[in-house]
Amino acid sequence: MIEQEITIQLSDDPFDTKTVKVQVPKGTKLLSNKTYTAEDIEAFKMYQLADDEADSLQKAEKANNYITQGEIVHIKKIKQIIDDVEVETKVEALIDISQKNTAVCLLTKEPKEIVDQLEVGMSVDIKVKRQSKGVLYASIADALEEVKRNEIYAAIGDKTVGFKGYVKELIHGGYWVEVGGIQCFMPGSLGGLNKLYDFNALVGKELIVMPITYSNEKQTIVVSHREYLRTMIPSTIESLRENIKEHITGFVTGTTKFGIFAEFNECLTGLIPKNEIDEETLAKFENREIKPGDEISFWTKEIISEKKIILSQQGPKIDLWDGAEEKYKPMMVAEGKVTKVTKYGAFVELEKGISGLIHRTKLKDTNVAKGDRLQVKIQSINTADRKITMNLV
Repeated sequence: MIEQEITIQLSDDPFDTKTVKVQVPKGTKLLSNKTYTAEDIEAFKMYQLADDEADSLQKAEKANNYITQGEIVHIKKIKQIIDDVEVETKVEALIDISQKNTAVCLLTKEPKEIVDQLEVGMSVDIKVKRQSKGVLYASIADALEEVKRNEIYAAIGDKTVGFKGYVKELIHGGYWVEVGGIQCFMPGSLGGLNKLYDFNALVGKELIVMPITYSNEKQTIVVSHREYLRTMIPSTIESLRENIKEHITGFVTGTTKFGIFAEFNECLTGLIPKNEIDEETLAKFENREIKPGDEISFWTKEIISEKKIILSQQGPKIDLWDGAEEKYKPMMVAEGKVTKVTKYGAFVELEKGISGLIHRTKLKDTNVAKGDRLQVKIQSINTADRKITMNLV
C-alpha cells in the first residue's frame, strides 16, 4: 500500500473542499488535480486494511528485517530415497501473516529440531528477511534468535535473572559463551569468583551467567559468571552455618605468609591461618609447594562475615552447646558463677561457654555481684539461640 494526497469536494459548492490522505495499492495512481467526491472516498476504503495488517504490508514492501507472527497454511514436502528407503522431507512452509500477505520459509535452511515440530495450522514467530519478485522470504530460526537476544539484552543489570551458558572457546581476553544459541562474550576475569588458575578449565563447561553490558567493540552482549556466584553467597553462608561441622573439600586460590586461601561450595572463599594448617600441608606450605588449583580439605572454624571466613585443618569446630539440652533440663538445680550484672538481670555461667540469665524481676531484693556463686533452677533452654533462663533457688 502507498499513501496519496487528493482533494475531495464536500458539497455542490466547488470551493467547499479539503485535502485528505488515502491508502491505495502500490502501482495505483490517483490524479492529484482531480476533485473527488465523498462517495469516491468510500470506494477507496475497499483497498484499506486494518492498521496492523497495513503496517505489516508496508514493512514487507520495504523488505526490512522485522519479526511478526503468522500461521502455517501449507507445508511442501518432497519424497527422497535415502539408504534405499523412501522418506518425505519438508522443504517449504507457506506462512500467512495478514489477509493479503504471505511469506515463504525455506525449511531446508532451518534447524532440523524446528522443522520436525512444524505442522499446518501452527502459529509461529518469523523474521521477514527479504523480498524477491514479489515473494517474501522469512526465517523461523532467525526470529527465535532475535527474540532470545532481546530477552538477554533486556536482562542487563538485573541481578535476579541468570541464563545457562555453554563456554565454547577461549579467545584473547575471555571466552565466547553460547547462551540459548546467542554468542556472548565473557571476560576471563568474570569467569569465577577468584582469579582463574587455569583459563582452559572452563572451556566445554555449562555455567550460569548474567548479562552485564553490551560491547560495541565485539558487537555482542557481555556476560558474567562471577555476578551469578555473588548472588549465591548469602544462601550458601546460611547453609554453611547450619552444617558448620561438615568436612569440606575445596581448592587453593592463593597463599600469603599468613596462610592459605581456599575456594569452596562454588561461591565462598576462606583463609586457613598458618596455625590452623595440619602438619603435612604446613610442610608443603613452608616449602612453597602449595599451588593455585591444588585440592585441599578443611572445616569451617568461624564465619565473621560473607567476605571473612576462617577455616581450619585441625578438626571441626567444637560447639559447647552440643548436648546442653540433655545436660540442663527445666526444673533442674545447678550451681553457677555470676559473670555480669546488667539492667536486665544477672548472667550466670554454668560451665565454660554456657551461660544463662536470671531476669531482674526474679532477683527481687537479692543483691548479686560479679563473681558470686549461686544455686539456680533451670527454667528453659534453647540451644539454637544459645539461651537459658533461670531463677534463684
